[in-house]
Amino acid sequence: MSRIAWIVFWIFFPASLGVLGQVLWGPDLSHRLLALGLFLFSIDQARMAVLDLRQAIAAQRQTPDFRIRRFYWVTLTTIVLEIVGFGIAAVWLGWGIQLVLLSQVWFNLFAGIQIQPPDLKIQPWGVRERLPVLIADGLGMGLMGLWMREIAPMGIVLTLWGMAIAYACLKYFSSLRKRPSESEP
Repeated sequence: MSRIAWIVFWIFFPASLGVLGQVLWGPDLSHRLLALGLFLFSIDQARMAVLDLRQAIAAQRQTPDFRIRRFYWVTLTTIVLEIVGFGIAAVWLGWGIQLVLLSQVWFNLFAGIQIQPPDLKIQPWGVRERLPVLIADGLGMGLMGLWMREIAPMGIVLTLWGMAIAYACLKYFSSLRKRPSESEP
């Protein structure tokens, strides 16, 4: 593992363990399922943190650009917000999830670019392009607010799981589409 991967692992690991505690000892099924979703999300966010940081550092070395520096700092602050959110979720699940979702809104509002592998091409990627994700984050925050008020908690958890599964499928299939086929030279 690279140095960045080790650092991210040791930053995310304690908070993720705390969330795992909520999975094991949460007061009811909706609480445990919600914590399980957050635990899986923490693993994905740690992976994304490593990818984003590696790409930003490599792109900055290749082409010094203020947009890459901004992307790097937005990524770092997002990671800090996520870690605090995961840590809070170990004690207060609902509030922690709200902060994690807020960190996603933060990133999607201020990142401004996408860095496209493998050539590290910088592509402007503003709020308009990120609008579907921002809407999903806002919907998730609203549903979490209802869950925290104990309004149809199991229905809300199942809806959130459905949203997460749909997001994962879209992300997976879009990554398959971006990969060059093996028949190309």
